[in-house]
Amino acid sequence: MRQISMILVLVLIVAIVGYYNFAGPSVDPQLLQVTSHNYLEPANKTCSTAPSGAAGSIDDNITPTGARYNLRTPTNYQASVAHPLVVVFAPAGTSAKRSERLTHLTQQATAKGFIIAYANNIRLSLKAIESLASIPTDIQKKWCIDPERVYYTGHSDGGTVSHALSFLPDSTAKPTAIAPSAAGLDTVSLQQYPCPAPTAVMVFHNTDDSHFDGFGRQAADWWASCNQCSGELTAVDQQGCRRYKACPSTGAQTYYCEGPGTHVDWPNKNALMLGFFAQH
Repeated sequence: MRQISMILVLVLIVAIVGYYNFAGPSVDPQLLQVTSHNYLEPANKTCSTAPSGAAGSIDDNITPTGARYNLRTPTNYQASVAHPLVVVFAPAGTSAKRSERLTHLTQQATAKGFIIAYANNIRLSLKAIESLASIPTDIQKKWCIDPERVYYTGHSDGGTVSHALSFLPDSTAKPTAIAPSAAGLDTVSLQQYPCPAPTAVMVFHNTDDSHFDGFGRQAADWWASCNQCSGELTAVDQQGCRRYKACPSTGAQTYYCEGPGTHVDWPNKNALMLGFFAQH
């Protein structure tokens, strides 16, 4: 509890300053619509008993711990096919719908065959993180999910939750890969924790994030060390990303991506993020 309190202190600024600031710019409504997926190849994994979850947009889901989320599937969702899952954790004070609008991942994700869930924000605490961890478990009981392809992303508080569920020793909801954005975690807070199992990580952080200046690079450095990559990075690519060299496996690939914007700006690298998830 004492260790997690440092995380809470770091993100408190966002909870106070950013509460009303994450609506995001105007978004093409089509990006918020579910769409069909082309199920061309035979599924590598299936569910022996098709879960009962419906296809399309299913709002106001609630887990046994009280965590709430909205869920999106491809319009032609096949209940026997094991799908990859993306869980999007929301910024401070942000509803699932506002988080969906901010990140606008729905159309792209469902077209690629992902099931995607948007969690309501819960004021950050150890209990809140434990409650949010129940979301992927709840989804796997109701929809056909491949447990080896579960991914987390989120902005600000949501980025912090994505990190925390990956490294907290007691977390029962460890993902395959994460892509946190604008998270409030620096070297001091991260070094309190033992390294988790190798995890593919793509850290996003904006150049003009004055709330958490430099935190993204510090978090990426910590993950690279935990993943046993070298401290050397590749040159910046066209997407603003650098890859840490000599990571021992695909499952330990570590990236740091930086672009223009302030703390409240979503990096808007959705195709890049989903492609990264699809590789793992």
